Amino acid sequence: MGVRTPPFLFSNSPVGALLYGSLGRSLSNIWLEAVPRDLKQSTSVAIIGGGIIGASVGYNLAVSGVKDVVMLERSKAGAGSTSASLGGFRHQFSSELSVRLSQRSVSIIERFEELTGYDPLVSHDGYVFIASTEPSFNQLKKNRDLQRGLGVRVELLSKEELQDRYRFYSFDGILGGTLCEEDGHASTMAVFQGYVSKAKQLGIELWEDTEVVAVDRKKPNGFLLKTSKGTLAADSVVIAAGAYSGLVGQLVPVDIQIKPYPRKILVTKSFSDGIPLHIPLMIDVDSTFAFGREGKGLIFANNQATASSFELVFPPNYDDIVIQEAVRRVPATEHCSLSYANVGLYEMTPDSNPIVCEIPDVEGLYCCSGFAGHGFMHSPAIGELTADLITKGRTSLDISSYHIERFGKGPTDKEKLII
Repeated sequence: MGVRTPPFLFSNSPVGALLYGSLGRSLSNIWLEAVPRDLKQSTSVAIIGGGIIGASVGYNLAVSGVKDVVMLERSKAGAGSTSASLGGFRHQFSSELSVRLSQRSVSIIERFEELTGYDPLVSHDGYVFIASTEPSFNQLKKNRDLQRGLGVRVELLSKEELQDRYRFYSFDGILGGTLCEEDGHASTMAVFQGYVSKAKQLGIELWEDTEVVAVDRKKPNGFLLKTSKGTLAADSVVIAAGAYSGLVGQLVPVDIQIKPYPRKILVTKSFSDGIPLHIPLMIDVDSTFAFGREGKGLIFANNQATASSFELVFPPNYDDIVIQEAVRRVPATEHCSLSYANVGLYEMTPDSNPIVCEIPDVEGLYCCSGFAGHGFMHSPAIGELTADLITKGRTSLDISSYHIERFGKGPTDKEKLII
């Protein structure tokens, strides 16, 4: 996908009139000569997808000694959901595996400059999750117990404690919440650039503007990828195409149960008015309203369900509803002005957990997709684990619950309070 502005944003509606600017980040100067003049005809591993996940897998394969790798991106590298990511990372999940992936990933991000030469600009501002219903608050308590049992420092706060700490926010109707100060954010593009630049230094090739249009299985093994720029033979293939992974799977064909869902984050102009510069990202798990900082501006968002679509369009009143909730929860925002919006696609599986495995009965075909908006925060660990899976046939962390075979075998363990 390309990050672009839905047409209605510049309509005559009150909200639309406030929005301006490009929603993507210019990547035109990042990868000079991204597609070699003389395209190779074969490779050991082909990675379909040039976003943060594909970049991490490519980098980690190179570090593991597999340098005959080609990353294929149908548009510009990082121009899809990666460019719309605000770089948040958190440890507050409801499953042990998700927490462990966060611990491992944050550890890598914190030493990322040492590994790649790129400063990821890490900031531990924290995440706060709040709840207004008993079931949601009880789930937050269960999550807190799990997280603390895994060594994560998470506080359980009452409504009164929350109000005392964050006086700019109205906790009317809130029962309580959890705070983890180890959570925070980093620069998505710095991490992405670090992975791709270092991978290219180690010999990985990146082919931009190269769409895979057919995948044929060779006999006795391997694949033949037909692309918009020629044919590439590969011993192994990794599908890391984000929300488009289901479509790529159909080329094999394999049923990869991933659907695209549009998401939007509104970003204001520089604003303070009693709101500190450094605040946690605050998420109401019942209304799904999220409030936080993006630089000196503020961000407003919600995670209300939208229809599955590759089109980045939203209901006409979408922004107004989000803004009304922002003013209700943070009254000072009545006086701020919107600057732009980040829009992108969430890649969702039926249980909101990713698919990371070798595809059964298709030797050499791997899937690494379906991260439900958590691709950036888990990309460092997932890249390592996928490289291990390809090179060693096993992983140092049990990720069997992410196997594609879980679908069709009854209910799966769905991530709770997914945001």
